[in-house]
Amino acid sequence: MSDTACVQTPRRGENTEKISIDIMGKLDQLPPTRPTSYIFRVHHELRTVNKKVYEPVMLSIGPYHYDKRQTDLQYMEQHKLRYLNGLIKRKEEEKGASRFDQLSEYLGVLEELEDQARGYYADPVALEKNDFLEMLLLDGCFIIELFRKAAWNNYRHEREMDPLFKADWVALILGRDLMLLENQIPFFVLEHLHSIIGDMPDPLLLIFTAMTYLPVYGGLPSALGLLEGKIALLSISNLATEPFLLPKSPLQCRRLKRENLSDFKHLLDLVRKFMLAEEILEMKDERALPPQQGQRALTESTSVSTKKYKYSATELRNLGVRFKGVARSKFYDITFENGLLEIPVIQIDDGTEGRFRNLIAYEEHYVRENKYIGDYMSFMDGLVNTPKDVELLRHKGIIESLMGDDEVIATMFNNMCKQRILSNFYYANILEKLTKHCSKKRNVWMAKLRRNHLSSPWAILSVLAALLLLILTITQTIYTALSFYSEK
Repeated sequence: MSDTACVQTPRRGENTEKISIDIMGKLDQLPPTRPTSYIFRVHHELRTVNKKVYEPVMLSIGPYHYDKRQTDLQYMEQHKLRYLNGLIKRKEEEKGASRFDQLSEYLGVLEELEDQARGYYADPVALEKNDFLEMLLLDGCFIIELFRKAAWNNYRHEREMDPLFKADWVALILGRDLMLLENQIPFFVLEHLHSIIGDMPDPLLLIFTAMTYLPVYGGLPSALGLLEGKIALLSISNLATEPFLLPKSPLQCRRLKRENLSDFKHLLDLVRKFMLAEEILEMKDERALPPQQGQRALTESTSVSTKKYKYSATELRNLGVRFKGVARSKFYDITFENGLLEIPVIQIDDGTEGRFRNLIAYEEHYVRENKYIGDYMSFMDGLVNTPKDVELLRHKGIIESLMGDDEVIATMFNNMCKQRILSNFYYANILEKLTKHCSKKRNVWMAKLRRNHLSSPWAILSVLAALLLLILTITQTIYTALSFYSEK
């Protein structure tokens, strides 16, 4: 009998049984679905445009860049341990609590929060329980201590002795890394740790110190953050019952109520809510914000394309649109009335692109409607096509550049919103108004007149002189004609 004849053919159904068992094993290993997550890995399409702005340079927070703690970002792990040690020693001296008891208390609280904290991450966290709890402890205590040292003058001596406060560039990079979407831990973890550390346990103070440290666009003046052991704007005795007033400018205050603390998901979410000014600070759902006057968040279709603008800033100027930079509390509060486009001043520096890209990425992953920050950048992208557009916006006081290169700024705007999905565009009504304005020939004619003949005082004088000469000529002609007929 040949060897071929000895080979047994698998019985019918045997392969399907094996495949079924393999699939069942994979199904059993599926992680549980999360109804809502708040911390995401930036999706591939957004990342490919400029992946560096989503990755930490110095500091790893949370699990997504955990592997870098033993390689590129190892340096900061020593400082995390140093900050934890300083915190424990301080409490040991003040209250007599041993290091072991303190660590046991912190880890006990974090253990109760573990499942909730893991659920905040959109991607499954592969860290073992002990590693995950240690990560939350080290990262959370480091953030709290960093904010505490930076915010209060009582700790000036500690800052002077701390290598992380020796150079300004270190604070800039740490602030940058703390605002990365992929570099977050849940805000409620910070709240719980802050409450049991005990120096100043009020959670509103955690928010205050965070907002004085983080590089917030249009944020708190740093001079108002360094207060002498107490909050000058509101006495400590009132903190238990009164809303906390956070300074926005010397003449204005932001109001934040204690019962709304749970609305903050992480530090980047905190920054976004404060950037969106008064409506958000009352902590209404960002998906239910009323549209501003002259604007609307459309749910119906619109005749104006929001995917690409028809006119750049230079073209709009040539079509009779005037530009003006204005100081407003809401950076996204753009208006267009009577041919005047008013845009709040935006300051551009080396960190602008990274901050806005991470805020936009957060909106793309989490916010379903009214993506104010992304829509704002899409609007600015439409205005800026070339360095000439940037130059125009600078001269009109809309862009304040610390970079010194209009071409770099133009490229930043042009790339900022690539791979963004536009829907319910916040500025659709303004685009409609601009389109109607530019379609009127009278506006185009007046714009050409101003540009070609009324662009300078001397040009205006020349036009006035020509008009005067024309009027005199017409008057003389009429007078001569009347004299001629009167003689007849």
